[in-house]
Amino acid sequence: MRYRFCQILSSILLVLSVGIVCPVAADFTLDIDDDGQVDPLTDGLLIMRYLFGFSGNALTSDAVGIGASRFEAAELIDHLEQHKSNLDIDGDATELPLTDGLLIIRFLFGFEGGPLLEGSLDPAATRKLPAEIERYFATIIDTDGDGIVDSLDDKPPLLTLLGEPSVNLMVGDDYTDAGVSVVDFEDGDLSMSVTVSGLNDLNTVLAGDYPITYDVTDSGGNSVSVTRMVTVSAVNEGPDSLAVFADGAVADTWDLGIGAYDQGINYNSCENDGGEACPNIGWAIVSDEARGDILQVTHSAAEKVAGLYIKTSSPIDLSEYAGGTIEFDLKIVSGDTAMSMKVDCIYPCTSDNFVLGVADGGDWVSFSVAVNDLVAQGLDLKTIDTGIVIWASQFSGTVFRLDRVRWIANPDGPSDGSGTQAPGADWVNPNPQAGFQGSETYSGYSLVWEDEFDGAELDTSAWNYETGGGGWGNNEWQYYRSRNAYLREGLLVIEAREENYGGRNYTSARLTTKDKIEFVYGRVDIRAALPTGQGIWPALWLLGANFSEVGWPSSGEIDLMEMLGHEDSRVYGTVHWSSNGSNAQYPLGGAGKKLEGDETYHNRYHVFSLLWSETQLEWLVDGESYLKFDITDASDLAAFRKKFFLIFNVAVGGNWPGYPNASTQLPQYMLVDYVRVFELD
Repeated sequence: MRYRFCQILSSILLVLSVGIVCPVAADFTLDIDDDGQVDPLTDGLLIMRYLFGFSGNALTSDAVGIGASRFEAAELIDHLEQHKSNLDIDGDATELPLTDGLLIIRFLFGFEGGPLLEGSLDPAATRKLPAEIERYFATIIDTDGDGIVDSLDDKPPLLTLLGEPSVNLMVGDDYTDAGVSVVDFEDGDLSMSVTVSGLNDLNTVLAGDYPITYDVTDSGGNSVSVTRMVTVSAVNEGPDSLAVFADGAVADTWDLGIGAYDQGINYNSCENDGGEACPNIGWAIVSDEARGDILQVTHSAAEKVAGLYIKTSSPIDLSEYAGGTIEFDLKIVSGDTAMSMKVDCIYPCTSDNFVLGVADGGDWVSFSVAVNDLVAQGLDLKTIDTGIVIWASQFSGTVFRLDRVRWIANPDGPSDGSGTQAPGADWVNPNPQAGFQGSETYSGYSLVWEDEFDGAELDTSAWNYETGGGGWGNNEWQYYRSRNAYLREGLLVIEAREENYGGRNYTSARLTTKDKIEFVYGRVDIRAALPTGQGIWPALWLLGANFSEVGWPSSGEIDLMEMLGHEDSRVYGTVHWSSNGSNAQYPLGGAGKKLEGDETYHNRYHVFSLLWSETQLEWLVDGESYLKFDITDASDLAAFRKKFFLIFNVAVGGNWPGYPNASTQLPQYMLVDYVRVFELD
């Protein structure tokens, strides 16, 4: 009644340009006749008669309250039909007079506990306890007639920030407050009653933290507040922030200025000339409508490797930035949106390529790269000579803008970023059984590359770390980190562990030989012992070296070995390629090499091999062939007549293996004794 009256009054006052706030109406209450009261001899009787099938005068006779707003039989039946499911009190998915109807009558007469339920529950009821029934009634009962069910009565307002709870600005940026929304169950929309404090104190010219607080109090005296933190940062050189490029200029530290390397001039450099001497890349300071002066970089359409850098003449020690980040803003003007970067130290030292992923076209996108992720890929912070090296990943026909490049120190001081004990710190060799040993020579083949993993650290002249989360196209659950791959006792160890990092609950590692060790045809031997457990997915595989140019599956994929952790006595070999633009696969399922008895690929070492010729792929385990695939002259199979690179990884979860459960024991290790690549004589 109160809600209906308020709505009528609001309509009248609206004509007079006077506004009021009405309470939020409940979808359904037991006030069936809408007289502002819930009564067993009106509302209860109406419900019981309705459930027995009464209509017309038989439904309403002496069962409608004085002052009812809903009193016509047809109107009452229509209302009850619309909300019939709300009358399923015992939760058995049916509305019956001698169960639900009886429960309603008893409840309205004040019955509680056992007397409320006695003899009134259907055998299929899902609400069987008095407390469960009473909690349900609280969602449809309105004892004070205010139009709000009791379970929502006198609740504090729901105050919600619009936009982000934390906003980061640079000095000179404009700020527009997104505000809040607020709804009260009784008072309705209270947005006009919100008090904002701190907004007038925000000074975007002065670096600092500016809290903005929003407060509101409803008619019942319930007060709530939320705060948004606006941080204004200055791009200054100093112990906490080292500028590389901002406000259209290179910072003083990087005295060699802006340059680029270009495949078109044999990977030599052009510097401070806007790219005049580089045929495939150029740059200029231009004005951006949102940022003012920024750096714009243009890649030619020639698909030639080229990258822009900002460099210093005297290498500097940036060890104090361990645990910090390199931050910058990008905007794609045209072309491909995939971007990559790296940082160099004294040649040949480098972090190697770090894939940034996609920068949404047309908008400024902020990137933050963990310094420690670059260190894990080989960067020596003591001998840094570039503030950033950056390029469009496809090197072709792309124009992008770069602004506010800076190194940010870890506020808690230099750190290796582990947060927890690093993988491998407490590693104990699980010592799988010796199993099979492959040969170091084969008739008709010559060894062209091998890694026995007998050093102290992974050989980054051969291997790349691929890092990141995002599911990797298979809805996987892990975040790949460089530190989860390490060498111990002559083994490459890839450790999958349960830890929170990068928004994921698991970490692992993924290594590739892309752009370093690539080959076509020959023999590959990999001796390894594999991890086990539900949701664990180890793989030793190959991908076409032109993957960056043509994408998957056009690049081709050869899965030398995959295993599902819950089935650790069987491995699979598979090949993928593009057939008229769609993924083609062989075999389609069921193939693989299954071990006999209690032997598994986890409890002993096995040698996984691939024999690759112009006409055939052949998979072997411990020297025994179990799968072959003919490479015909079909154009679809041309990918398998080009170079491929290796990938070693252990995924956690995914579309194929499923996901970890209570039976999965972590950490799990893939132990690789060696990898050997032989060339056909």
